[in-house]
Amino acid sequence: MTLPIIAVAVIVIIAVLAQVLIPRIGERRIERRLAHNGGDAFVVLAAMPSTRLLRREGDRIMVRGRRLAIGMSREGGGLAVLDGFTSVDIALGELVTGPFDVSAFELTREGGGPYRMRSRATTSGTALAGYGGETLGGLAPLLAMLARQSPLGSRSFRVEVEVELLSEDGALSVTAGEGTIAGYPAGPIAKLIASAVARGLAVG
Repeated sequence: MTLPIIAVAVIVIIAVLAQVLIPRIGERRIERRLAHNGGDAFVVLAAMPSTRLLRREGDRIMVRGRRLAIGMSREGGGLAVLDGFTSVDIALGELVTGPFDVSAFELTREGGGPYRMRSRATTSGTALAGYGGETLGGLAPLLAMLARQSPLGSRSFRVEVEVELLSEDGALSVTAGEGTIAGYPAGPIAKLIASAVARGLAVG
């Protein structure tokens, strides 16, 4: 076997190994990050070539998880870690993030259009107040109402959201859909929950 042929064979072997190993390493890293505080997570990454994943790009990311606890940043963060994927398919159950107990969370997208998010959660006035109303998208009026009616402070409120989210330059906006919490728009909450989940999905 001549030297050029050996060199080509080595390059091919490296390329094949990279195509297999990079997604597997990325999947395991995300699973460990999501389940750091307990729970179960399963991740599938697909990209051709796989080195696109190192740039937060790919053909598909699928995530399944239950009983996860994910920190909610007060600065948001958007969905930038997901924007480079053609297909996004995330479904989580029994998720805790910030002051919200999320029984079901779904985030999907095909192509370059908006994300579709569905979420069912509960929270309370006490939990919201403890986290900070201003960081939760202008819920100060709701917190003031709860403060005036103290028996309601510990009562659970349902937060049901079904919205479309547009991600541009790291910023999220609600383009369609609806959701409320005690009569107040839940769009800002939808953005915070989606951003919290996305931060746990960075490949690197």
